[in-house]
Amino acid sequence: MKKNLTKKLYLRVFGGLLLTCLGVISATETAAQKTSVLTGKVTDINGAVISGAEIVLKHQDVRFERFATTQNDGAFEFVNLGAGKYTVTASAKNFGTIIRTVLLNSKEAIEIRLSPQAIAEEISVTVNSLAGTPESLSEIPGSIERIDAQTLENSRVFNFSEALRKISGVNVRDEEGFGLRPNIGIRGTNPTRSTKILLLEDGLPLSYAPYGDNASYYHPPVERYESIEVLKGSGQIAYGPQTIAGVINYITPNPPEKPTFNLKLEGGNRRFFNGGAGFGGTFGKFGGILNFNHKRGDGSRENTNFKLYDFFTKATYALNSRNALTAKFTFFREDSNLTYTGATEAEFRANPRGNIFKNDFFNTRRYGFALQHVGVFTPKINLVTNFYSNYFSRDWWRQSSNSSQRPNRLNVDPDCRSLADLNTTCGNEGRLRDYFMIGIEPRLNAQFNLGKVKNEFNIGFRVHREDQDRLQKNGDLPTSRDGVIAENNERQSLAQSGFVQ
Repeated sequence: MKKNLTKKLYLRVFGGLLLTCLGVISATETAAQKTSVLTGKVTDINGAVISGAEIVLKHQDVRFERFATTQNDGAFEFVNLGAGKYTVTASAKNFGTIIRTVLLNSKEAIEIRLSPQAIAEEISVTVNSLAGTPESLSEIPGSIERIDAQTLENSRVFNFSEALRKISGVNVRDEEGFGLRPNIGIRGTNPTRSTKILLLEDGLPLSYAPYGDNASYYHPPVERYESIEVLKGSGQIAYGPQTIAGVINYITPNPPEKPTFNLKLEGGNRRFFNGGAGFGGTFGKFGGILNFNHKRGDGSRENTNFKLYDFFTKATYALNSRNALTAKFTFFREDSNLTYTGATEAEFRANPRGNIFKNDFFNTRRYGFALQHVGVFTPKINLVTNFYSNYFSRDWWRQSSNSSQRPNRLNVDPDCRSLADLNTTCGNEGRLRDYFMIGIEPRLNAQFNLGKVKNEFNIGFRVHREDQDRLQKNGDLPTSRDGVIAENNERQSLAQSGFVQ
């Protein structure tokens, strides 16, 4: 019995030693097989090497993963690999990602070419800015200052008047206390109606008639925008007319990378309310953002109040590796009970917050549309083409336009003999305006080196058309919305301009 047990024990020990030896031999043979090498080089579509590209190597049959980064000559290398089928993923900043399959036996060399897919999308983000990127601020001729999104968010500005006063050399004069239509001047210029300033939105004209009538009776709320740029100096001449004082560019937000929802509610005395909601996100090649804002409140004087509605939406789409589209639509509406006239000394003593012109109403509507195409020829040459159009309507029915018109039909209308007849038989006048604007603007940007000197070349042109319909009617009553035509003008402007720098 003992002999049998001893024999079985010997057999078990011998078997274990045999299996261990076989395992060592198998592992040695497997290690010996891992002598394959994969080398490669990453370039762009023009053959220029790309350094710093990230390479990920994965085995398709077993769990195996390695990482590498290309050197200054664009080369990378993986050593001590086993034979089999691998997946190589290459990516780099400002370039798209590419995936290659490699069957590796001993030694394999591959070349990977990356297309500038991300460049078209990045250009569509930065091209709306005068400076392009924060790093490009020092390259702009003249003086440029920017209020970024973080500053606007942290400062909690009430309106554009508060925001623009943060920039040196900018003077803003309010007229109704709400900041609805700030009068902007730069470096001592007359701020009335911002006529010496070129207002832009995403680099395109914001004013309804910048060539023919630059008086700004329309100004969106600050909640629509992400950042503000103010350009003073010689650089502004490339962006359009009316640039004596400078250029102010308001930049709208782009669709966020992840789905995002925001809600804002504010309230205050004099029945003030400010509410807004927005949603946006990026889904594959498509991105979209939608924002709505509503403001209302009473003024510091009697018979003054305002209501405004602002709607903004933007969509982006990457057509392919070299082309991207951005479309934008905006709608703005304002209905306000506002007057030009102030108060005499006697009226102020009787009621400091009084306003006897209770029938002066200001109503506007604006529809805006813009379409942008970004085409990338090479990583250093791109063409951006903008098409834009907007329609603006303004009806202002009022009984006074200046201090000598109290009311404006005094001694002209036999039923208007004094201020006692102001809100009964004295008539009014309607300043009725309609503006339509359309234009197209391509801009070519090229970067190149002359020896060791970096150079940049820009060329562009604009074809711009404006139509104005200016009508004035004199009504018989303070609440009239029709009357005798006192002015009926139609004005048309066609502008063609270009620049090279």
